[in-house]
Amino acid sequence: MLTAGALNDLGARLASAAGPNPPPAWDGGFDPLPDDADAGLILHVKHLALLRCYQARYVLLPDAAPGGSVLDHLAAHYGEDRLRALSNVRGALENELIVPLQAEAATGDVTAYVERLLPELRSVGSDPFLDALAGLTHREDHYRNFLVQSSADLLAEASASALGVIGEFGAPQSALFRILIDEFGYGAHGHKHSVLYQATMRSFGLDDRYNGYWRLFDTHTLVLHNAIHWLFQNPRNIFRQVGFLLFAETAYQRSTLFHARYLGRFHPQADARYFAEHAHIDLHHTQMVVDEVIAPFVERFGPEVGGEIIAGAELTRAVFARNGAGQLALLAAFEAAPSAIYGLRPHGGRLVTPATPVAPAARVQVGAIGAVSAADFHRFPAGATGRLTEAA
Repeated sequence: MLTAGALNDLGARLASAAGPNPPPAWDGGFDPLPDDADAGLILHVKHLALLRCYQARYVLLPDAAPGGSVLDHLAAHYGEDRLRALSNVRGALENELIVPLQAEAATGDVTAYVERLLPELRSVGSDPFLDALAGLTHREDHYRNFLVQSSADLLAEASASALGVIGEFGAPQSALFRILIDEFGYGAHGHKHSVLYQATMRSFGLDDRYNGYWRLFDTHTLVLHNAIHWLFQNPRNIFRQVGFLLFAETAYQRSTLFHARYLGRFHPQADARYFAEHAHIDLHHTQMVVDEVIAPFVERFGPEVGGEIIAGAELTRAVFARNGAGQLALLAAFEAAPSAIYGLRPHGGRLVTPATPVAPAARVQVGAIGAVSAADFHRFPAGATGRLTEAA
């Protein structure tokens, strides 16, 4: 288990490599932990550190040329010492934060599991988060926060799963690659799913740069996206990766349809192409996973890989459900706060959790929703994080 001191040393090293005022793509640091850091704060910073470990596997370039030599910046961000420091802590962070979440490999028949799962997911009638938003005056602020939290993955959509495709493992690899090609717009940049998501963010007045809002990610967001990375950045999880795709592609058919309808009803000027595209194409992706990946893998390797596929799907179900519950709890807490002021404000202040001792008069920016008094923030649920802003 990494100590607070070791985390702070790592964070300082990453911040030094990034230099002053780095572009978001190369902003590789995370918050230092004070001596009296509460358990929630420590957990959050550990997840931030793990996210940095995973992002080190991505090719990240800024949207405009940085000051100075771009090659010098690349040498610093992907320098051997920086990458080694991240690699040295990754395993310990995974074992502490993600491995306990994984479902045990199941012994059930994967064919029967698929026959139960698909009708279950396709019969979902609504999205609880969107249902809650429909009755709120400040629904746009909450939806803006949803977009910010989701950007942790969707501004580089499918990059994690791309790491699970490289190698050589027969015809299923080609099927998975065809799914990946769809995610990347089949080579047409304007159709790339992350580009469509950028357009949705811009239509809500948000910064569309990758990592632009990492300071506003809450703990539930980090758990979800780190669990996805754990699946795909560890080759031993290949069959669990298939389980993730089975669950996620099928669940996304419904959730993206609900989001497209929600935007059409409440935000008709917003760019909803990202959600409309997924509601259509993920129908095909599910069938490809079932027929061209699961069936041949089970035929080749036997029922034990079916158990791994089920385990991956159930891990995905669990982290999706946990994140959804966290979103709803945060929404309810913010709506119940008498001091709530809606709107996205500068968010470079100190990281706090509801358990962090803070002067009651201070104000806390909560994600992209708005700010509340520290006294109200102390009543927020575990997993919430905020940034100190101006005094009330």
